[in-house]
Amino acid sequence: MAPQTSFNNLKVLEPLVPGSSEKGQITQEVVKHGGLGILTAAIFLAGEMAGSGVLALPAAMIGTGGWLGLALIFLFTANAGFSGTRLGLCWIMLEERYEEFRGEVRDPYPAIAEKAVGRWGRIASVVAISLTLYGGGCVFIVLIAQLLGSLIGSAGFSLSLCVWMVIVAVG
Repeated sequence: MAPQTSFNNLKVLEPLVPGSSEKGQITQEVVKHGGLGILTAAIFLAGEMAGSGVLALPAAMIGTGGWLGLALIFLFTANAGFSGTRLGLCWIMLEERYEEFRGEVRDPYPAIAEKAVGRWGRIASVVAISLTLYGGGCVFIVLIAQLLGSLIGSAGFSLSLCVWMVIVAVG
């Protein structure tokens, strides 16, 4: 059951939505219903996961010793797939049991954790999500700093990786 969209509260989007009339009324054809489809969401998720993971894959394979690294990659892939299916089933259970979760929910993982183990589960989930996002940002800073260092270094201007990381993070 898809949530119904009210067009009365969309007047604030008037300058942002092409096709809105001069009186501030937004026509129904402009607003998309239903959000992302399953295929689009799957493509976005695969692109996000593969984008950062593929960049770090060669260094991870060398660091773990070749065949052991390959075995670990398959193990972690299976673990992530299994965890994803369990989270999906937990979300379906939440939607079935609690009416407030049947529409759009801004923080699904903390909601699952809170209903499973209480308030501390929500807090632990938010901390884990925040640390994951922080770590992902740090990885991108290091990758961009290495790229800039090698590009500018080939032109004869050399700085250490630490200085490039500060430049990337501040800039």
